[in-house]
Amino acid sequence: MLEAITWNTYFSTLAIGLAAYYLIIIGLYYKQEFRNLISGKFKLVNQIRQQEKGRHLRRTDENSTDHFEELEATVAELNGILGKAGQNRTSKDILLSQLLRTLSNHTGLREPAYRVAVINFILENASKYCRIVFSESELEEAWSAQSP
Repeated sequence: MLEAITWNTYFSTLAIGLAAYYLIIIGLYYKQEFRNLISGKFKLVNQIRQQEKGRHLRRTDENSTDHFEELEATVAELNGILGKAGQNRTSKDILLSQLLRTLSNHTGLREPAYRVAVINFILENASKYCRIVFSESELEEAWSAQSP
């Protein structure tokens, strides 16, 4: 029975079946896009979507890059302050006021993720360089008292 079907007939039937399948899928799920494609509006809709996507990506990239660069600059400043404080054997209160003065200039640190990163950096490096131990709650209280 299968010997009676030629390859030509098989591929023709397969092509018609696939075309019917995809037309049904397009008809069920992509009606509006298909109408826009046929009427010539597809290029306009596609260009608008691309422009919106580009604007959104630029906006999110700029914000995240600015905050990340600000975080790197802040960490570098804090590293310098902690290094000097370790050499000069600065007291805990003076070191805390220096840290808060530095952190008050950076607006991106109002975000919780960056704030946690900076607090963890201070906790780890203050004990390492200055042999001064801060608690996380102590830094949070000082920071919240300093911020407007």
